[in-house]
Amino acid sequence: MTPTNPHIILVDDEEDLREPTAAYLSDQGLDVSEADGGRALDALLAARDADLVVLDVTMPEEDGFSIARRLRATGRPTGIIMLTARRDVIDRVVGLELGADDYLMKPFEPRELLARIRSVLRRVASSAAPPATSMPVAAPAPIVPDDGYQQEFWIPTAHGQTRVAVETIEWIEAAKDYALLHTGERSHMIRVTMGALADALDPAQLMRVHRSSFVRPDAVRAINQIGRHTTLILTSGAVVRVGPQYVGEVAHRLKR
Repeated sequence: MTPTNPHIILVDDEEDLREPTAAYLSDQGLDVSEADGGRALDALLAARDADLVVLDVTMPEEDGFSIARRLRATGRPTGIIMLTARRDVIDRVVGLELGADDYLMKPFEPRELLARIRSVLRRVASSAAPPATSMPVAAPAPIVPDDGYQQEFWIPTAHGQTRVAVETIEWIEAAKDYALLHTGERSHMIRVTMGALADALDPAQLMRVHRSSFVRPDAVRAINQIGRHTTLILTSGAVVRVGPQYVGEVAHRLKR
């Protein structure tokens, strides 16, 4: 292991999940440390800074939200990815508002976590790097589609704005006035109502599968039927519930 390898700290009180995940990430060339909670994380950070912290939300002594708030208060450009078994979108919104760079649902595929880590590390590195030129750069011209549907979202960030093309979105979940746009690399939070999304999105690109979610049809890997409940398994491994009123339309669209 060389000093140039990114230092990742995996914080989770579940040893059975933490240890194999840390071993996998180490095998992929990352320098991984483990912590079972906030105190152990503080001890590790006192000895050495981390490039990124993977942080479980639900832990017995100090929860992940509190730890994320403390990390951001230091002013260090540390990447934060939060892990949770909770299905409530509000929890994810809270995490992102506290400064998390991304959010991943448990259970997850280690490969997806690795992809998210690499994506966040790239963004952290690019935000810390000095600009290549002092010449002003024009903002990208907006896409104005002929059919009138939304083709991109501009997400405000601490480093400016990030463009998210609709074609890159795997699925969307919404609650109240917030929505999370999930791409293959990360999740983005925007302030928008579900009604506004329903009016703006092309149903051919993102079909509505629940009162609070949309899914890109070609991202669906499998359909699971357990009793009266239908769920979609997506390419990323995400599991999205289908509302009863949408089951027939979803089955017709996917023809499975």
